Amino acid sequence: MEIKLAYTQRLASLALALVIMLAAPALAHEGQAPNVTGNWSIMFDGPQGMVRMETMFTQEDEEITGTISGPMGSGLELAGRIEGSSIAFEFSSEMADTSIRWIFEAKVSQDEESGDMTIAGTGTIESATGSFSTPFRAVRKRD
Repeated sequence: MEIKLAYTQRLASLALALVIMLAAPALAHEGQAPNVTGNWSIMFDGPQGMVRMETMFTQEDEEITGTISGPMGSGLELAGRIEGSSIAFEFSSEMADTSIRWIFEAKVSQDEESGDMTIAGTGTIESATGSFSTPFRAVRKRD
């Protein structure tokens, strides 16, 4: 009887150790920002219809850099931050002698972002305030 009890206790200890080992990676990643390094496609409805941009992110800790290409130009540099599941980045472009800031704020997972984008310029873009806001969606490109 004593041998069975010792065996059962040892088995229970091993099972508990296994559960802790399997749960540790999941707990360690909880609260950490996803790594967004790679190529992404961004889509949003603009004043003249659907707009698509191609983005390349590089991430170092919470800092994000990269380039973006689309109807506003190619290879424009972007910068931003990621904290937890929140990402914010922006870039500037020139269109018709107007400096325009493109500002993106979203929730992000490993493969998808969704949030709001604001275009703010020195001239009239969509309204008297010189800005235009719309929801956007981004998905990681699989090569």
